Amino acid sequence: MSHDSQIIFKQLLERHGRIQIPMIQRDFAQGRPAESTVRELFLMALEDALRKPVDDPTLPLNLDFIYGSVEGREETRFLPLDGQQRLTTLFLLHWYLAWRDEKWADFEAMFLDGKKAKFSYDVRPSSNEFFDQMVCYRPSLHPEVVHGEMQPITSLITDQPWYFRS
Repeated sequence: MSHDSQIIFKQLLERHGRIQIPMIQRDFAQGRPAESTVRELFLMALEDALRKPVDDPTLPLNLDFIYGSVEGREETRFLPLDGQQRLTTLFLLHWYLAWRDEKWADFEAMFLDGKKAKFSYDVRPSSNEFFDQMVCYRPSLHPEVVHGEMQPITSLITDQPWYFRS
């Protein structure tokens, strides 16, 4: 693939079947306290893109380059060396939007292979277990109203029996 080609997240999964964050990762910029501006700008860009009509000529949102390697022959998987946080954010955003818009069938078609996630981390087994559970997790409550007010999504996830903090 040439360096100037642009694909969307769904096309990346269709092309390679799986995205697996490798054991070796660059330091995450978005998690550092000093990088709050980077985080805020990224979130603002995502929000702006999500508010645009689907036929807006400025879409899709360009998330800069994400590069990595491809392993496998018939069934390939993409291992990003740069862009792990952006891809993880997109996965979680797809999950949230599937929940909010009740589009689980679309989400499953994109991210579920049997009972396994097509998006995973190679860091430790519990990371894969987390993503396998996330692709199958369907909160019973609508995301906007939990006991009359918006609740953090993290509390719904961290309260699940399959979620482990360590």
